[in-house]
Formats: sequence, structure tokens, C-alpha cells
Amino acid sequence: MHVAYVCADEGVPVFGTKGSSVHVQEIVRAWRKKGATVTLYCTRLGTDRPDDLADLDVVEVAAGCAEGPARELALEDAAFALAARILHDGCELVYERYSLFSPVVSVVASVLGVPAVLEVNAPLIEEQARYRQLFDVERAESALGRNARAADVVACVSAPVVRWVHGRVPTARTVLTPNGVNVERIAARTGGRHHDGHLTVAFVGTLKPWHGVPELFQAVALANMREARRPSGPNRWAVKVIGDGPVRTTLEELATSLGLEAEFTGAVAPGSVPGLLHECDVAAAPYPVEEPGRDDYFSPLKVYEYMAAGMPIVATSVGQIPSILDHGRTGLLVPAGDPAAFAAALGVLAADPGLRDRLGTQAREQAEMRFSWDGVLSRITAALPAPRKVA
Repeated sequence: MHVAYVCADEGVPVFGTKGSSVHVQEIVRAWRKKGATVTLYCTRLGTDRPDDLADLDVVEVAAGCAEGPARELALEDAAFALAARILHDGCELVYERYSLFSPVVSVVASVLGVPAVLEVNAPLIEEQARYRQLFDVERAESALGRNARAADVVACVSAPVVRWVHGRVPTARTVLTPNGVNVERIAARTGGRHHDGHLTVAFVGTLKPWHGVPELFQAVALANMREARRPSGPNRWAVKVIGDGPVRTTLEELATSLGLEAEFTGAVAPGSVPGLLHECDVAAAPYPVEEPGRDDYFSPLKVYEYMAAGMPIVATSVGQIPSILDHGRTGLLVPAGDPAAFAAALGVLAADPGLRDRLGTQAREQAEMRFSWDGVLSRITAALPAPRKVA
């Protein structure tokens, strides 16, 4: 089977360091493991092509340098050019990662009559309007509507995303498909402590306001204050932040003001993340309190990767996380917006190396059993109408 994988979102370099880039690469790998021949059509290539995807056929059409409303038209034009290229090349299935102005699924499915999958990872219309700029809402709504109606399957990363799609396209054939992890690419850490002088808590992700890193820093500062008072001697915590993003400078200033020992690695290739995690003792997913009237729609890729790396995890109990982590068995869950509770969890793990190793081992086992990308893709293809199911 020849699959045309489409990513027309210029914010997602398909060979980049972002979580969304990892998502693209892993779905492509899953298709190839399934025996498909994949051509990747994109608007932004990136510079970190993994070795195992060196032979992947890629077609890139960049949108140019327009600004403002003209930028949105340029993105639509680039997506139309990708669609034209797919029509020229041909394919037996089109799989598109949802982007704001792309018409590819609707065009290719209607002209070639092939099965079509639209993968929706976020309510991009609201996200774009809230955090960036969205000039032509009607055009963005129209593109989503056409693609969602044309797709045989609309694969949604979370239940709130399912509701978001159905709110606009009630007839959309949605299937819930949370993120996964590659347990072959990410090996498990060895147990034990890695530094005599301190313990290290890791955070992986793009540094954006909604990831809760300030709350993590506050928790670590509290944990260090408590550890300093322990009669048996302190287990001081340091922080390793793996990733980059628009609030990095603010976070660096906060870490300094709190007196934290914090390392910021900057952006790293996905292949380097497991090794950096293995140098740490605990991994954190400190998502903040859910805003009233707005669902937490994310499917936390970092949590799956922490599990595959065999890390003991402390995470806030929001959104999809309680359905992934089993409190006390594969991680420790704490209330969001409660740095004292997060600090207490770090204290528990600091005092009990056996618990750290046990949580990490059991998290790895669950990652292997429940959360493979192959399983994610199988759930998507199984949802295709019977005449259109693929091997």
C-alpha cells in the first residue's frame, strides 16, 4: 500500500525536535512497519532527519515569507500544491495531520477515491486565536469541515478533541486514539542513583506557558527547604529542563530567583532525549490547573516517553493523565496547582530509592504492554469502513 502522509502545518517541522515532530515520525514508522510505502508531504522539513528515515521519500512545499492575512492564504496555497503533487504521484490512502488551512484530505479523497484519515491533535482554531493570531476564522472553519466530512476516520487524540470535532461536524466518523511511545527507540534506564551530591528531576517539552514548569520549580524549591531540615541529611534536588521554547528566559530567571540548580539543555534531537532522561532520578509532568470552561485536550507525549524510559514519574492529576498513570504503581499523581503536594511527592521518592526503581520498572512494563505506536495506528485503521480497511 502506498500511503501519502501529509503535514501542512508550518509549525511542525517533520524532522524537528518538537513533540509534534516526534508524533509525525512515529506514525510514519508505524505505517512502514505495517508494510506500507510512505511518501511524506510537508510544508516544513526541519534539519534533524533520523537515520532510520533517511530513505523516506519527502516532498516539501514551503509557504514563503508573507505576513498577516496573506500568510494564511500562502499556507492554503502551499497545501493545495501538496494536494496537486499527491494527485500527480497517486496513492492508495491519504493520512493528514490536521492543520488550519489545508484542504488536502478532501481534495485527494474526492479525486482519487482513496481511503482518508484526518488526525486531529488539538483544537487549532481556538489555540491559534488564543496564543498567536488567526485572521480568517471562517476559512479555517471551512477547511476543518470539508476535511472532517471527507475523512473515513477522524482520529482524535483525546475525548475533548472528539467533542470539539463533533461540535463543528456532528457527522464526523471519529475514533479516540491517544498518543503512544516507541519502546524500541527509548530504552529503560538502569536503577539506582546517578549523583551522590543531589537528585535530579527532569522535565521534557517545549517551554510554553501551559506546561506548568513554574509550578515545578516552586515545588522543587519547597522540597529542598524540607530536605534541608531532615536530621538524616538532605537529599537536595536539581532540575534538568530538556527542551526549548518562548518562555525559556523567564524560567531561567525564576530558577535563579528560587536558588535552584537548573540545567537547560535547549532543543535536542528526539534520539538524544532517552540518554538525558537516564541521567536523572525522577521525571515530572506538572501541568497546571484546568481553566474553567476549557477542557485539557492534550495527550501527554512526555508521560509515555517517561514510562518507556523507566522513569519514576510525578504528574498532576489533570486531563488524560489519570487514565495513563496508576497512582502508586506506575507514578505518583498530585493535585494540579499545589506545589506543596508536588514537593511532598518528591520527598517520598527522595527517601525511598526502592520505590523509585519499582515505579520506573512498572511504568516501563505498562509502556510495552499498552502504549505502542503500532497499537495507535492499528486502532485507526481498524476504524476504517470494512471495504476500506488496510492490511
